[in-house]
Amino acid sequence: MEKYSVLLTVDAEKFSTHRDTDLPRLHMEIRHALVAACAASGLAEIWRSIRFLESTGDGLLAILPHEATPALIDRFPLQLQNALAAVAPELRAAGLRLRLRVALHAGLVDDARPEAPGVSATTVGVCRLLDSEPLKEALRRSDPEVTFVAFALSEEVFTKYVVGGRTTLRPSQFTPMHVTRKQFSGNAYLYVPTPSTRQEPAPDAARPATPAPPGGISVRGTRIRGKGNQNIIGNNVNGDLNAESS
Repeated sequence: MEKYSVLLTVDAEKFSTHRDTDLPRLHMEIRHALVAACAASGLAEIWRSIRFLESTGDGLLAILPHEATPALIDRFPLQLQNALAAVAPELRAAGLRLRLRVALHAGLVDDARPEAPGVSATTVGVCRLLDSEPLKEALRRSDPEVTFVAFALSEEVFTKYVVGGRTTLRPSQFTPMHVTRKQFSGNAYLYVPTPSTRQEPAPDAARPATPAPPGGISVRGTRIRGKGNQNIIGNNVNGDLNAESS
């Protein structure tokens, strides 16, 4: 039977760029991070009792009771960030990296239908949010050593829980974004619990300046020396110059 639920889905950035033998470890790290974040958010029992938890290969899709929504917005994002930051040095030492995109959406869904559990428009919607370009861009433009999580809340969740005053987070802490993905089009709200900015190299950093030849200016194999300023324009020479072969 359909009931109003909250859907949580996560996806690892650049998951498939890792070696095939490393993928199972990364997937298990995702599961461990979610368990740790739920425990630290007061959701340990709810997480253990959920009936629908499906692997997507590079992430997970879970259906939770709607009562979990305030904690999933208030505490869970930062706790997931902390869990991933804690394991990052160990993964980095092994040549691995784990950063997650996360999406929350709410609506009617049947998590126990025998023939097709979890299949609904709500499920399609949360997957479109997860795959949206603004959410991907939030990680791309952040420092990969600082920011490990970016969240997208559907308009349904944002309006009912954040605007409705059911969380401690304020609307001003979210960035509006528009999602257009396949046949899905709608508004959503971005939240990054630990924001940062990726440091790009300065435009001229890769262009070392060519040092001036020592002892004067060289023109066609002839070293020009002199006092004060020397100007050579075409066949005209201004200044006190001495020429010697170089």
